[in-house]
Amino acid sequence: MDVTLDQLQMMSEAELQMVAQDLLMQLMFGGASRLSPVFMASMILIALALWLARRPGEGFWAWVFPRRVYRTSSFWVDVKLWITGGVLRALGLFSLLAFAPLLADRVQTILAGDNAPTSTWPPILIGLILFATSDFTGYWVHRIFHERPRLWPFHALHHSAEELNPVTVLRKHPVYDVFSAVARAMLIGLLQGLLLGLVVGTVDVVMIMGANLFYYAFNLAGANLRHTHIWLSWGPVVEHVLVSPAQHQIHHSINPAHFNKNYGEVLAIWDWMFGTLYVPHGVEKLEFGLADLKGRRIAQPHGTLRAALIEPFVASFDQAKRRKRAAAGRLEAESGTTGAPPAGD
Repeated sequence: MDVTLDQLQMMSEAELQMVAQDLLMQLMFGGASRLSPVFMASMILIALALWLARRPGEGFWAWVFPRRVYRTSSFWVDVKLWITGGVLRALGLFSLLAFAPLLADRVQTILAGDNAPTSTWPPILIGLILFATSDFTGYWVHRIFHERPRLWPFHALHHSAEELNPVTVLRKHPVYDVFSAVARAMLIGLLQGLLLGLVVGTVDVVMIMGANLFYYAFNLAGANLRHTHIWLSWGPVVEHVLVSPAQHQIHHSINPAHFNKNYGEVLAIWDWMFGTLYVPHGVEKLEFGLADLKGRRIAQPHGTLRAALIEPFVASFDQAKRRKRAAAGRLEAESGTTGAPPAGD
């Protein structure tokens, strides 16, 4: 149930309760959500197999959901941001940005024409192509947020989680969600439309949306383990193609050797192709959170929901001021001036 802010203000108490109930159902049981019962159940089954194989010396539930993780303020900030994102989605903020399939359909129509023959390629191959373009875009959006100083604070919120748990996947700032949604929708729509219009041929917009099948399979294969303490590596051969839970945990590590590595969401080939791949050769002991360039832990800047939402704006603004001062300093050095007006002016 998507509602606007104006509609929300005009609702009766009973209608507001219905919206709240619908939101709760979306948060807990939404099929597309990484936290849906199906994906959580698959994570637990995979974890059970690992627990039986490794025999860690503690009970299964205590091993999978350790108290040290779920009694931290970091976890509760995760939960609050999850709920905040759910409220914004219920208000329709992100649904307005999901225009990639429509853009792809429009681009392919412009390139191939209204009377172009329908593609005869196998649907599974078309779905794979569309999925690959989506994942390629996700790699670059993720990387840009790491490498652009003014954008990094809005993604640093996700990395400031000091204990990883499945809810951490939704530890995101609304600015990150909006920017990522717009950038991915535009790039995915253009790339998919170009491929369809120039190479594959026209396909139905429903088939374009069907590329989500690959993401569903990825989530089913234990994607929730990526944000946990449970190490699961798929070996060096597979990890050059697919990102394992261990590789994404390395992406969250405060070890400088792991900085700016493994940006990929599903496919590791983009990291391999662009020089950001890190493949572990054994179990590595990891610590999570934020750190300086030498790996020294930084004090938690997002200890509350208020701080999590406001601090990124402050940090981004400070980055802009520092860059302006640095640019002014370089200009002065190049011109040989000190910034004071010349004599006689």
